[in-house]
Amino acid sequence: MDIAGRAASNSPIPLSCHYRVANLFLRQVKVYQEEGNAEDLSQVVTRYMRQLYSSPHLSFIPQHQDYIAYSLKEKVHHKKLDFGIKNLEISLILSFFGNRHFSNWANTFGLVSHNRRKTSEINLLAVKHFPPSPITSWVETAPLVATVSHVTVPDSRNRKLKSLCEERLTSGTIHDIHLSAGLMEEFTTLARDNTGRDLETCGVLGASLKNSNFYVTTLIVPKQDSTSNSCQALHEEEIYALQDELNLFPLGWIHTHPSQSCFMSSIDLHTQYSYQVMLPEAFAIVVAPTDTSRNFGIFRLTDPAGISVLKECEERGFHYHREPADGTPLYEDCSNIYINPNLRFEVIDLR
Repeated sequence: MDIAGRAASNSPIPLSCHYRVANLFLRQVKVYQEEGNAEDLSQVVTRYMRQLYSSPHLSFIPQHQDYIAYSLKEKVHHKKLDFGIKNLEISLILSFFGNRHFSNWANTFGLVSHNRRKTSEINLLAVKHFPPSPITSWVETAPLVATVSHVTVPDSRNRKLKSLCEERLTSGTIHDIHLSAGLMEEFTTLARDNTGRDLETCGVLGASLKNSNFYVTTLIVPKQDSTSNSCQALHEEEIYALQDELNLFPLGWIHTHPSQSCFMSSIDLHTQYSYQVMLPEAFAIVVAPTDTSRNFGIFRLTDPAGISVLKECEERGFHYHREPADGTPLYEDCSNIYINPNLRFEVIDLR
């Protein structure tokens, strides 16, 4: 499956993804500010600033291979977005850590503070949205019960994958994720016609963020082009418009392997990479109804090992990925997932 779209040869991340990362950063900042959550706020600012100043990110957008095709309005948006985020970073640092600590941050990231505007004065252009096509939407409700179940790692033929996940997630501290108890069953029902014809089906998972937990509240099924071993989302601007309209975080994606086993293909890994660089908590659900040993899996790239391999890979289509030098697998089962029977979710079918 390739939700991320085509990436150019000299950058594995489409330019639109850079903008999405910036917008998600601002969205997380707003949540943490409203909750007074200084710890998570400092972590997300640190992570974003490291991305911004240590890798091709907003500061390098004018050199991105896609930038030449952008309109003048979009280029102006980039400059204001870049400038606004830098000002926001300074304001957040000063607000939460005080002037005494600012010099250390400024030296670390090469920032200089002079004549900075306050956060409230920052005026960013909104990302251009496209109205979605007529959709089918309904809400799945759930009875209120007391038990929230932690997803344990099912038996796997990949023993190293299983033992790694049982120990801990490789990327350290990330937020817990709550899934509705009926989400996978509902998606499997939606995909049944395609599954019967040996065609993959894909969907996008939208989440809300509250009290340091992500709650998957929306399943978006986009227009798509499917084969027996691939599924490409079409008209991605419709997905982005819905996510922004509903204030959702793109926390992951789900797709079927109608006649294959439960695993992540090379194309799946690239798609997961495009999600995980936006949000470290992002995950992939693989539903494999014909796999008698394991009919679903919830996966993420190992970090930093798997992330590093995918970041350097410029291949497209089905291909081989080298193993990480430290012997860590490219991807792992998620151990921060909870099945929450009290959580209702909305299904939006754009097909």
